[in-house]
Order: sequence, then C-alpha cells, then structure tokens
Amino acid sequence: MSRFISNTSKASLLGLPVALVLSGCSVLNAIPIPGMDYIAGEEGLLRDRQGDYLEAEVLPPTRIPSQYDSYIIDDLMVIPPETAGNQQAFLVAPRPRAFTGRSDRGVVIQRMSGASWVVVDASPSEVWPRVRDYWRQKRIQVAFENPTAGILDTGWFVLQDNQLTKEKVRVTIEPGFQNDSAEIRLLHLGVSQALPALDQVNWPETSTDPDVEYDFLTDLSNYLADIAGLYQASTVSFLAENIESQGKASIVSTPGGRDILRLDAGYDRSWAAISGALKRAGIDIVAQDSETGVFEVDFVIPREEEEEKPGFFRKVVTLNGIFSSEEPEQFYPMKIRVLDLNGEVEVIIESLQEGPAEVDGEEDPAKVLLQVIRTNIA
Repeated sequence: MSRFISNTSKASLLGLPVALVLSGCSVLNAIPIPGMDYIAGEEGLLRDRQGDYLEAEVLPPTRIPSQYDSYIIDDLMVIPPETAGNQQAFLVAPRPRAFTGRSDRGVVIQRMSGASWVVVDASPSEVWPRVRDYWRQKRIQVAFENPTAGILDTGWFVLQDNQLTKEKVRVTIEPGFQNDSAEIRLLHLGVSQALPALDQVNWPETSTDPDVEYDFLTDLSNYLADIAGLYQASTVSFLAENIESQGKASIVSTPGGRDILRLDAGYDRSWAAISGALKRAGIDIVAQDSETGVFEVDFVIPREEEEEKPGFFRKVVTLNGIFSSEEPEQFYPMKIRVLDLNGEVEVIIESLQEGPAEVDGEEDPAKVLLQVIRTNIA
C-alpha cells in the first residue's frame, strides 16, 4: 500500500467524523453519551434552537427618510398587543405563500347600485401592506387594524379647506372572485369638528359622504396601480395570510353529476359579475332578465389556435374559394340560470337545443361555458 495519501483523500477522511456527528445529531439528546454535552447539550454547538426567537430582542422599526419611498421595507411579522404575551413556540415557523404571476386585470374600480370597490389582481396578504403604506403616504394615522379580519380604521383627519367636518375611513379587504385576488371597500364617516374625537365610533351602513368615499377609492386605486410592479418584489403581511385567498367563485359537482358555479356573494353583485364575464369573453347575450335570473346566450366554443400557419399556396387557394379546411362556427343556444340562495348564488347552465349537446363526442358546451364564466368573472 502506498504511504502517501492525496489531499482529496485527506479531506474526505477528515470530513467523515463531522458527517457522522451531523447524521447522528438527531439522536444525541436521546442517548446519553459521556463528554457529548459540549456538542448537544443546552449550551452545545448542536443544541435545539427551536424556541430561541421567543427571547429575541425587539428592535425599533426601520425609519425611512421622508424623501424616499418605503414600499419594499415593511414589518413582516407584526405581533398584535393582545397576543404579545402568549409565549408559545411554533413547531414550524410560519412562511409566506409562494408568489403567483399577475394576470391582465391589474387594478380596476367597479361600481354597482351606488356601491364602489377596487379589484386588485393580488392576494389580500400582498395588498394589505400596500394599503397601510397608502395612509402613511397621506400622513393619516392608522388607529386600528385587524389583518386577520381584513379591517383597518384610520384616525380622525381634516380634509384640506374643510372647516366644518372631520373624517374617518374604514378599509375592508377581502378575497375577490378569482383566486389570489382582493376586493377593497371603503366606508367614510364624517362628523362636526366641534364633536370630540372618540376612538370607538358607530360606523354607518353606508358612507356619510359617498363623494369623499369615491375620491379616496379612486386615489387608492391609482396608488395601487402605480406600484403594481412591486407586488412580486415586496413584502406580504403574515397576519393578513389568514384572510382567505381562495376566490369566491368555484365549480362544484352536484350528487346528480351536474357541474354548477357557486359564488360566495350577493345576488346583485353576482349578476353584475356574470354579465361582465360574458362581455369579456365576447359571448353574445340574446336576452337577460335580472328579475327571473336568466341569461340567454349564443355560445361558440373557443377554438385552440393552430400552431402551424398555412403556406402561401393554401392562402391563395382559400381566398379564391376553391376549398377551405375551416369548419363554420357552431352556435349553441344556452340558458344561464342565476339562483339566489340567501347570501350565496348558484349558476346553472342549460341547453336550449334538442338532443345531446356535444362537440367531437367529448366537450359538453354547458361545461365549457361554465368554465369560461369562471375564468372571466371578476
């Protein structure tokens, strides 16, 4: 045997004891080994550090000069005062969900029956820090916030050139129809400046001044649209993770095997959302009656785009009408029933033509239309 050992072999041999120690560190605490306290004991190198964060020092928040933006720097895990004394370790540290790609919806203001709200193509946990930062940019104090419930109340403030009233706004953030989307609503309260500024107030059912509400909603939507590119690069709120991110629209199957679209929203809101989805999908609405909850449409199943484009000769022949491989579009008359079920809505698709409605023996136009509505609803 050679007397010489290469440097690589030496490194491997030296690393073997370390690998053995690391591979067996999980059982060091269970098996008493004399002299091993300095490795796996309470003060050892490989001790259990699972609950160390409970003794971490609380540092003051980072202060950003007023001339700089603070979108990306934010408190990730704000501990509410009511839970600060609950010293119980997590077995698994909470982590944010993986970021998802953005669609083309962006930030949109929707209005219906005098009500207005903002739809944002981002999860509530992503939107929450941006909304908080909006009020900081306006130099309006946040008096109360409950990220778990998606509620934020501003402090009292006075609008410019207003000598009569002082204002307060409640922000509500909840999931939208689509997964990982959010809806933002504002509720405005205005009282005389002569009245005391109470922390606990009785919020009205509707805004004291709808114009003030809409002005703030418009300004907030513009702000969120301007920083929309930072959603994926910035922080999320861990506490706002408890706001449901699953969309309000879901396709479910009944015991009889029929697919229906279930909407977790009121009838008026759902009716307007379905109408908008049909228009976005380019579906021809033949008739509609909100009183009976019925749409009648002529539906054409969307075709998948062909990967190969026709050559020059085929284009010329087709233009001259000699032959064409494209089949004429098949219209399917369909009825869409919107059923109000006391705070929840079910959408059922029925065919208006006789006989089985199938395409190529596989696709059911009713199921395809239901999926198209689900995809485009907002």
